[in-house]
Amino acid sequence: MFNVSDMISRLIDKKADGILIKKPSNIFYMTGFSGEGYVYFTSEGQIILYADGRYSERASKECFAHVKIVRIKEIYKDIAADIFKRNIKVIMFESDYITCGEYASLKEKFKSKIKLIPARDAALKIRSIKDEGELNYILEAVSIAEKSMLDALKTLKKTFCAENDLAIIYKKNLLERRSEESFETIILSGRNSSLPHGVPSDKRIDKKSVLLCDFGAERNGYKSDETLTVHLGNPDGRFLDVYDTVYSAQQKAISKIKPGVKFSCLDKIARDYIDKRGYGKYFTHSLGHGVGLDIHEYPYIGKKNGDTVKEGMVFTVEPGVYIEGEFGVRIEDMCYVEKEGARVITNIKKNQCKIEDLA
Repeated sequence: MFNVSDMISRLIDKKADGILIKKPSNIFYMTGFSGEGYVYFTSEGQIILYADGRYSERASKECFAHVKIVRIKEIYKDIAADIFKRNIKVIMFESDYITCGEYASLKEKFKSKIKLIPARDAALKIRSIKDEGELNYILEAVSIAEKSMLDALKTLKKTFCAENDLAIIYKKNLLERRSEESFETIILSGRNSSLPHGVPSDKRIDKKSVLLCDFGAERNGYKSDETLTVHLGNPDGRFLDVYDTVYSAQQKAISKIKPGVKFSCLDKIARDYIDKRGYGKYFTHSLGHGVGLDIHEYPYIGKKNGDTVKEGMVFTVEPGVYIEGEFGVRIEDMCYVEKEGARVITNIKKNQCKIEDLA
């Protein structure tokens, strides 16, 4: 649920009278509205949604009761006219999502009477703390995704199809559960698995190869994200060593998650262990990221983030080793931060690497 007081505090810190919001997921978070528009949030805590004729009726059905809906025809002219009524001088705006053209149009309509201050990720830190309702939606998305993927993988017991065929089967399973992908599903086999964000191809999955599946689902806008890597045949010593390295690094990092720990420290724990095992140069991305209304959102678990873990956050822990020309291993689970530490909220067990061990 949107924390009004935190946003008001941010406005006070910047000596601003309000903030103009454009990012769709932030608008949905603040108002319940899933269409296009702008939101103006005042320093008194009022939330105003500006929607044109395409969305005004929909907004009246979706918006929370406390949201004021203002119907507009000419976007920048009408927004400026409404804000002028409020006798204000300084407005923050979402500089990461409002384009240069939109900024120029707003500035023109404000006629130098209102100062515009850029604000990056204005609502994302507030959104990083999930309440019980948000967590439940995420848990539902996790369950849908896992059931859909496990059902898809049963196909491989009958016939070894192409990577993109398996991705399509997964998507169909989601639709049957009244859900959809939270991002473009990644299904990679054999040497293709060394591509951290590869695209499923028409390459037929080899019944003796590595299979990497990165997948997610949605429930009421909230998303899940999980990666499993399995071996379809009899893994050799090289693969087993890499798999054990990645899994152990992940578990070490998860065991240290608790409120107050720096994100950079979590990244270092996993990275140092992988480096110690001899695979450091093959770990080419950060350790994880927040998940909620966006598939990648604050917090970002990387070596440059000196912020600290807070109770109520949901984020992934996903170390990986990618050896070009051979294979890749990524193991990704989602964690919910509780007072005493992390609760892993994805359910597929990953301590074993063979496909028959999935549960």
